[in-house]
Amino acid sequence: MAQSPYSSNVEAARRARSQPLSRVVSGLTRKALDKRGFVDAAIVNEWPVIAGELIGKHSLPDRIRFPRDRSQPGTLYLLLENGALATEVIHFQPILLERINRFFGFRAVGDIKIIHGPLPKRGQDKRPPLPQIRPERRDEIEKSLEAVGDDELRDALTRLGEHVARRRQADS
Repeated sequence: MAQSPYSSNVEAARRARSQPLSRVVSGLTRKALDKRGFVDAAIVNEWPVIAGELIGKHSLPDRIRFPRDRSQPGTLYLLLENGALATEVIHFQPILLERINRFFGFRAVGDIKIIHGPLPKRGQDKRPPLPQIRPERRDEIEKSLEAVGDDELRDALTRLGEHVARRRQADS
C-alpha cells in the first residue's frame, strides 16, 4: 500500500513540534517563578546543594525581591521550619550569600530575610541512592585531571566526574 505525500508531511510536522519536557515545564512555571523573583526554578531545585546539608534540609527559598531599578542586589526571603536554625543562618549568612551569588554567577543577592513557617511536603525520592564509585574509575578520573592547575577547578571537575561515573554505573 503506497503512502500519500500528505501523510509524510503530517508526520514531519508532528516531529517538528515535539519539544523536550523541560522546555514545556519551564514555560508553564515561568509566570509563577517570575512573581516570586526567581529567574528559573534552579535555585529552588538546587537549594540543598547551595546551602549545604543542614540548612538546605530545613529551609527553602521563598522569593527574591529586587529594588525597582535592579541596580542593587536583591533580598532572599528564606523559609525556615525551625526557629533554632535561624541563628545558624544568621551566623553563616556571609558564606551563604557567597554560595548563592556563585550559583547565579553574579551578585544577585545581598541580604537574607528569614521567614518562619512550615516547609511544603517533599515527595519521596523514588530513585535509589547512587552506588559507590569503583576505585579504579576514581583513579582514572583523577589521572585525567592532573593537568588542571587550579585546585578548586580540579576538585569541582573531580566531583562532577565521580557523579557522572556513579550515575552511569547505576544506569547500567
